[in-house]
Order: sequence, then C-alpha cells, then structure tokens
Amino acid sequence: MTLKVLIVGAGVSGLATLKECLAAGFEATIFEAQGHIGGQWQYTDPDPVTGEVHSSIYQGIIFNSCRDTSSFSDFPMDPASYSVYTGHKQFVQYLHEYAKFFNLMSHIKFSTRVMKCVQLEGGKWEITSSAEEGAKTGTYDALFACTGHNTTPFIPQFQGVADFKGQFIHSHVYRTPGAFEGKKVAVIGVGSSAVDIASEIAPQAKELHVITRKGGWIIPRFVFGKPVEAFDSRFAATVLPSAITKWAQTKLCNLVMGELPPELKPKHGILEANATVRSDFVEKIQVGLITPHRAGIEKFAENGLLLNNGTELDVDVIIACTGYLIEFPYLPEDSYRAKKSLFIDSPNSVNLYELVTPPNYQNLFIIGILELPGPLPPMAEIQARWSVGILAKKFNLPTREQMSKSIEEFQQHLAKNYVHSDRHTVTIEPFQYADRLLRPLHANPTFGALFRKIFTSNPFRALSVLNAVYMGIPSSGQFRLLGEGADQEIAVASILRIAKGGKELSKEEKEALRKMREDGASVP
Repeated sequence: MTLKVLIVGAGVSGLATLKECLAAGFEATIFEAQGHIGGQWQYTDPDPVTGEVHSSIYQGIIFNSCRDTSSFSDFPMDPASYSVYTGHKQFVQYLHEYAKFFNLMSHIKFSTRVMKCVQLEGGKWEITSSAEEGAKTGTYDALFACTGHNTTPFIPQFQGVADFKGQFIHSHVYRTPGAFEGKKVAVIGVGSSAVDIASEIAPQAKELHVITRKGGWIIPRFVFGKPVEAFDSRFAATVLPSAITKWAQTKLCNLVMGELPPELKPKHGILEANATVRSDFVEKIQVGLITPHRAGIEKFAENGLLLNNGTELDVDVIIACTGYLIEFPYLPEDSYRAKKSLFIDSPNSVNLYELVTPPNYQNLFIIGILELPGPLPPMAEIQARWSVGILAKKFNLPTREQMSKSIEEFQQHLAKNYVHSDRHTVTIEPFQYADRLLRPLHANPTFGALFRKIFTSNPFRALSVLNAVYMGIPSSGQFRLLGEGADQEIAVASILRIAKGGKELSKEEKEALRKMREDGASVP
C-alpha cells in the first residue's frame, strides 16, 4: 500500500524531503503557509502595520558556506551561474531550479497553514489545515515538520527595556542599513547575524557598538584565495585526532586574520562553539568603525545601555541578535521539546533521536533543526533519506528505551565538547552525523568502500574520487556515491569537476543530469 505523507513547509528541508518521498513512491504533499517556495531564504519585508515578518533574511545576507558544499548531493550548482558564495536571490533561484528539475511544484499546496497535528491510534496523523477555502482535516500515514527554527525570535528578559526611549528591535526584522544612517547603534551578540548587521551598518552609523559576553571566533570566507571549507576536509575531521585539527585550524585562522582583539578573543576553542564567518568584521574594528565591548547587559536605560562592567552607552538604536526559539506550534509540544537535558536547561533542548524523530511518537520526522559548521541543504537531505528509509522499511528504529538513551548520550557529548549555550543544543559534527545516518542505508562513503573501487572500476578515476572525498573540499556529491539512493554518475562527475576547480558544469555532469531528466528525475 502506498504511504500517504504530509510535509509542512516548502523551504530547503521541505523540498528535499518531498523529492526523497516521491522517489520512494510515496503519495506526498507539501502544505506551505506562504505563497512561494524558499522558506526562510525567500526575502520578504515586514508588514508595514504590524511589523511582523516570516523570513529572517536581510538584503545583504550571504551564505556562510560556499557553492560547492551547499548544493544538494545530486543537483550541483553550476559555477557559470552561481557565485562562490551566494546571496538569498541566487539561492532561491537554485531552489526553483531544483523544484522544477525534480517536478516538485505540482505536489505543493500554497497558502495552506497547518494548524494542528494529532497522533491517532495506530500511528497515523490527523492534520487540520487552514486555507482560503476554509479549514480541512485529513489523515496521513506519516508527518514531516520542515518549518525550521529561525522564525520565532528569542529576546532575553533584559531589565529596564520599557525605560529605553530609542528603537529596540530583534535582528529578525532588520532588512537594510539605510535606516540607521547617522545614528548611534548597539548590536547585542557576536553570531552570524550580529556580525553581518554590524558590518553593514557601521560605515553609515555615527557610532556602532558590539556587545558580547564570551567573544567568539571570526573566520574569513576565503583563505589564500580558496573558500575556507577547502581547509576542512573529511580527513581532517574524521581521521586526524581532534586536538591536531583544532590546533591547525586555530593557527590557520590566526595566520589569516591575525590575533583577534581582546574584546572578541574567546576562552573556548575554535571548534567548541559555532564560529562566525565574515571577512571584514575585524578590519572594521581595527579601523575604528566598530567598537567591541566584552560585557553583559546590566540594564536598559532611558538613553541607552548600562553594561555589567560599568560602561554606559548612549545610543539611539539597540539590535538584539540573540537567536531564535525552536518552536513548532502545530505539533504537540512533548513531541519535540525536552523536559530536561543533560546539556543545558533551555527551551531549545529537544527530545529527538538523531535530532529527527521523537521516541514517544510514531511516524513523525522533524527535518532541518541543526546547527553546524557547514551547509544545511546536504544535511537536511540526508535526514530526509534516513527518515524515508525508515518509512520504506529499509531498516528499523531502535526501541524507545534505546532512542532515549541515545538522546542522553548526545546531550552528554554536547556538555563535554561545546560551550553551554542555547545555540548549541542542536549542534552536530557534519561528517560524523552524516555518516551515522547514512550507515543503515550503506551510503556512508567509507575509505574502505571507496578504496575497493580502485580494483573494481577505472583505477585512476576511483583513486581521484577517493582523494577528492578525503582530502578535498567537502562537496556534497560524496553522499551519493554508495548504497541506497546512490547516483554514481552525477556524484563522481561533480566531485571530480569541483576537485579540478571547473568554472562550469562538466560535460559528464550535464550528461548525467540529462539522463536523470529523461528518467523523470527519479520522481514518479
């Protein structure tokens, strides 16, 4: 019997999930609340009356990971059409090309908001949705939640906020720097959005202050003319001892960027927190456009901020870059939120086996709520492949008790290896995580499996692939080389073209894509 599956959200995770479900022969549909695909990456302006907005994307945003690592594993970005690091317009264009190539659009119902999901006896889901024609209820064999975790801003309970006479916003509603010209601005935080926004506003502002309690590692997009990911190979991440990898990456960062200003230099190691990618932020500090402060917020005052080191800041605007809450208002809260955690007591602690499925509910899969030093698209795709493998009975989940134990072990791992922060409750090491999920599908690109290809196929080509996968930039094609869902033709072609630095899709890639299109792009 064909499984009937509902996917909530048509962003990166939802599109990848739909493609995998259709490839498995499921009857799959996306309900998308907005009128377009792209999710968070589709830029929208805040409502002029309410100020509310779905997307957190600002005009100047640039992907933190490069083109060659950020594509889905069987649909490479063409270097002739996409820059090394893409902005939101280019990336949404890529998602449209992906959706068109794999015939996904006809399976999406737009302007349809999921309101409530109830688990029925036997594991099915009763879904209530709302659209222009009114509310409807339907029953599905499985449910995928793909609405991400950057929609509900988290703002700490700062003392004295009501006393502040200036403008106080969360980074969620920031769009362009022009509105802050000539103003004195304070940015709270030193994560990706904080550093981007500070760097954009600083040249136009009268003053720009960045406030950080713990500091953080700032790394450039390019190192010696190459994307920074070129120095984060599978060999370094999975074969070398982690102490050597951390030492080498720290030395490389200091060599390229110089020693961080003392206000930014963290006590934690470079791999113990999510690093921030921006090439010009430190330079703007060094030339006086940005003033950093290593302190916490004591309280808001009428004309600015009092920091807990005694510093008083007279500012017109305060921008809180303080992250987001993991929330799925249409799901039962106990289906994803942890009551307690061995890592940190946080509303962002989740009770999900492999950060995907809860032990206490059946046939529910949450895709894309990850923090990682790398791109989300290939990881969300791997989560979808793993989940579809479960539904297609390619392998079985552990028992409920085993899943709960695994969740505890993951929380203990976070507590041992990462800064205790709300931001790190869903942090993964990309290679290890990907390999773990792909292993039951026999799709993890192990050294042994790739080495054996030298004796069973063209030895020079196989050796080139092995070298590129383990020593080269971690392109996503490596996840399609083996096992369930493999497509060796497009995978090998894209891996080798990227390794050679090709400036456009190779003839082999174009031929592989042409065959995929003729075959219906693996979608019925």
